[in-house]
Amino acid sequence: KATPGYKPKVIPSAMCGICLKGKEANRKGKPEALIHCSQCENSGHPSCLDMSEELVRVIQTYRWQCMECKTCTVCQQPHHEDEMMFCDKCDRGYHTFCVGMDLIPTGHWICDVCGKNFTAPRKKGGAKTPKKSKSAQKGPM
Repeated sequence: KATPGYKPKVIPSAMCGICLKGKEANRKGKPEALIHCSQCENSGHPSCLDMSEELVRVIQTYRWQCMECKTCTVCQQPHHEDEMMFCDKCDRGYHTFCVGMDLIPTGHWICDVCGKNFTAPRKKGGAKTPKKSKSAQKGPM
């Protein structure tokens, strides 16, 4: 669901936390706009973050959070990362226990915000985390 009137953050001098390049060139050498976390300074090329064009369109309609800042949409807490799952359509985070599930399901999972009533399961994961240049890369979250 879009946040009415929301405009994504613009950081002209931002660098991708994965390839360490700006908007003028992604890791394939092609110009590509960066996406920016609404909570911190992390930025990344959608291609470096393995994000589809459709997902990028969706995350630009609300206050998207990178994996380091991700909170549960229901309880607004970042804790219990091992029980956090991510919608395949919007990349919002949800704790299993906040949506009445015991385990993180396998396969695709779409959240209630995207209209699927938690019936299409999804594995733990989500988009990669754009990192600041010197921070250690954790595995996919």
